[in-house]
This record gives sequence, C-alpha cells and structure tokens, in this order.
Amino acid sequence: MSESADPALLRVVVVDDTPDLRDLLRMALERTHEFVVVAEAENGREAVEAATEHQPDVIFLDIAMPLMDGLEALPLVRRACPEATIVMLSGFGAAEMTARALAGGADGYIQKGQPLRALLAQVRTLVARSAARRSGAAVPAQDDPPFEQPPVVDHLERAPFGFLHVRRGRVVRANREAGRLLGDLAATDQPLASVAPELAAHLLGDPSPDDSTVFELGEPPRHVLATVRRSGDDHLLYLQAQVGDEAELLRRAIATAAHEIRGPVGVLMGVAETLALHEKDLSSAQRERMLGVIGRQTRLLDNITADLLAAGQAQHGTLAVHLEKVETVELVGSVLDEEFNLVVVEDSPAYVMTDPLRFQQMLSNLLSNARKYGEPPFLVRVTSEDTRVTIDVEDSGPGVPEEFVPRLFQEYARAPGATARGTGLGLFVVRALAEAQGGGASYAPRRPHGSVFTLRLPAAPS
Repeated sequence: MSESADPALLRVVVVDDTPDLRDLLRMALERTHEFVVVAEAENGREAVEAATEHQPDVIFLDIAMPLMDGLEALPLVRRACPEATIVMLSGFGAAEMTARALAGGADGYIQKGQPLRALLAQVRTLVARSAARRSGAAVPAQDDPPFEQPPVVDHLERAPFGFLHVRRGRVVRANREAGRLLGDLAATDQPLASVAPELAAHLLGDPSPDDSTVFELGEPPRHVLATVRRSGDDHLLYLQAQVGDEAELLRRAIATAAHEIRGPVGVLMGVAETLALHEKDLSSAQRERMLGVIGRQTRLLDNITADLLAAGQAQHGTLAVHLEKVETVELVGSVLDEEFNLVVVEDSPAYVMTDPLRFQQMLSNLLSNARKYGEPPFLVRVTSEDTRVTIDVEDSGPGVPEEFVPRLFQEYARAPGATARGTGLGLFVVRALAEAQGGGASYAPRRPHGSVFTLRLPAAPS
C-alpha cells in the first residue's frame, strides 16, 4: 500500500471487517496492474478517515460492519471523495440494498462470494460508467457484459426474519417470512392496520429505535419480537418469531448457520481460484499469505460448527467435558492471535480445572464478542480466588444496553440495532460450557464505559 505508486494506476481503499477478504481483494486488484490499494479499513469510521486522507479513485465499502456500517458511512465517504467510484460490497441484499446504496451516493453494488474474475469485470464496468457520467460522456451500456453474470438472488426474500417496509401506514414490501408470521399478506400496498392492527398502532406511537416489543401475531397466534427503524416517512420492521418448539429452533439454526458459513466459504473459494489460475506467478510471500487465509477461515468454520454442536448438546443435556489441571495464562496464550492487540494481566498465579478444548472455545467466543461489539484497548485479566479462577475479558466500547442484559446469554439473542455478524450462539455456548465445568459466566458494565465478561471456573487443587 504505497502512495508513490504509478500515477496511471487507479488508487483504491478497501473497507471490510474481514481481514482475509481485504487481503484477497487487494491481491486480485493489484494483479491486474490497473489498481493499487493505498489503504484498508475495517469499519465505517475508519473508511471516512481513509477516504479523507488518501482521496482514492475507487472505494470498496462493505455494508455490514461494526461501529458504523457501510450505509451509514456512505454519505460521509461521498462527501469526502465526491469524484471517487464507490462500490458497495455485501453477501446480502440484491434489489433492496442496491436501491438504498444508490440513493446514498454509491456508484454500484457487488455481491461477495462470486468468482474474482467476474467481480473484477464488474468493477471495471462501474469505474468506466462512473468516469463517463462525471465527464459528461456517453455512459457505457451494461448490456452484453464480458463475463457470465451470476444469478442474482434476493437474499432478503430468503432471510430467516420477517421484513416489512411500511410507508405512511401502507405495506410497500414484505418478504416471505413476514407473510408466514402475519398470515394475511396477499399483496403489498395494503394498509398495515388491515393485516396487523397491533403493529400499526405501535408505529403511530413513534417507537424508539432501541426498543423491541413482543406482539401476538398471525393465525395460529405466534409471539413475535418486532424491532422498528425509521427513515423519514418510512418504517422498516424486523420480525423474529420467539422460539417455541424444536422445529422452529432447528429452522432458525439452519438459516443462521447457512448465513454464517457463507462468508468464509466465499473467501476460501476466492483463494482456490487464485491458486488455480495464478499459482506459478505467486511469490513465496503471497503463497504464505494464501495458506494463512486458508488456516484462519477453516478455523472460523470450525468455530461456527463447534458452537452449533455445543448448543445442540446443551439443549439435550449431552454436553460432555474432560477436566484437566492446566496453567491458566499459558492456556489463554494458546487462544490469542497476532492480529488481536490486547494485554493479558495475571493478578495471581492460577491453575484451573477445565477441558482445554472447551476453554479455548469459551475464550475465543468472548474475544470474538469483544472484537465485534467493543472497542480497544482490550484486556484479559486472570485472578485466582481460593477455590475458583476468574478470567475477565474487558473492552472499552459502548457496553451492553441495559434493557438487553437479561437476554445477553440466551440463544440467538442480538441487541437491537446490532450490525455485527454472528450466529447469536456465542455467549449462550460460553455459559453452557462454563456451567458444565462447575463454573459460570456473567456480564458487568466497565467504568467509565465498556464491558466486562467474566468466566469463572474451579481452581485446581494444589
């Protein structure tokens, strides 16, 4: 990432919260000898800073990111770089997301997970169209693209939650899950009050965007958690059925797992394509980077499946652990990765009775949670107190909304307004595994701001 690159190259900023995807995209762009990546960022705030500082020609902006998502950052990035080509990236969305991105100032939208050669061809088209539009020249047609377009999938229609777009009391858009939950959505452009009078009355009360309310909706009646977002005259409602039986739980688990697995699978597909097409041209350093990507994304897939398996075992009382005497700080060190900048403090030497593999799973989940929802500096504190060892994971982020704390360790629990990806099982699995080992897990706010997640386990006898 050099500012002294060939001036003929298009200067690029890549913004995505997955480092491996940023690395893969940078390699693909720079191998064309048409682009040079001058900066990377992992959230919307950093995107605005990078755009302001580097004034790039092209900006890749992911939609779903922590702290500030891509759609929030988009108008600020556009203001900082009025002449740049802004390309939105996401694994979700199709038509709905495209419309919102274009309205916010983006030049186009690209779906992640497609072949890199197709993605690069789309980028070239968007850059050419953007340059022509700003110069007043004829805009190149999008017909007859130089690659086979992948089928566009409306992921919102397949989402495991209900989505309603309501404008001035009338339903503009409803996905399949919303129809299933409400039971009477034969067509759009009908009054919400005729379908769900409770929801219509709720909107008239101008609900807070931080509140979620449970309603009894549909036939047969279901308890549905409704979260509302407002933009001008529009209300966006997100509806989530409250789990009431194993079939519903299984359906949600499958949908959640499919969504979470799709990200690392897309990265691995990109690596496979790069190695298949360019292996002979890769330097030893680039091969090492590709191997690192494979290892990290494989571990991520393993973590997702491990959490799903542990959650299922916890529900059926079959969660097995194998306790050993282990030196705590040494075990903590085995979980940390080089990219996660944190401090480990040992207040007192501690040996713990734990299942080492389960301990790694618990601490990995707590650290992942801190990285997604908190902010640095991060701290892991180990303390020994008589018969127990305490491991605190601290961050300096905004903390957990007070009203959400009672649901924090429940399955599939997500705080209102949360944008970070995840299965919603991480903290549930932490508590289940801790309790299976004779310990527990809890949360407390950190002063003056931040979070402290505490893992308590039995101390090993001396």
